[in-house]
Amino acid sequence: MLTTAAEADILKRVIRPEQGGISPDVAKEILKLDFPESDHVRMTDLSAKAGAGTLSQSEQEELDGYINVSHFIAFVQSKARVSLKSANPNSSAA
Repeated sequence: MLTTAAEADILKRVIRPEQGGISPDVAKEILKLDFPESDHVRMTDLSAKAGAGTLSQSEQEELDGYINVSHFIAFVQSKARVSLKSANPNSSAA
């Protein structure tokens, strides 16, 4: 299994968040992506346990999954912002 950092680097090379290329309508929808509140609560709980050194192996895997999905969302949203800025250079994207 790849480490989270290695996976993030691979995703970044594949997604190329610094390049645009997404239509404005799709980019706006991508910017709406977020975890539901229950997942935010779970991530906070897992992070607290990680900080305390009390995560089980399955909880570590769950936290790693959240981290990986967070990276994916961040890269795709970055690409969406660049796309919107390229489509309308006189306004700022969210």
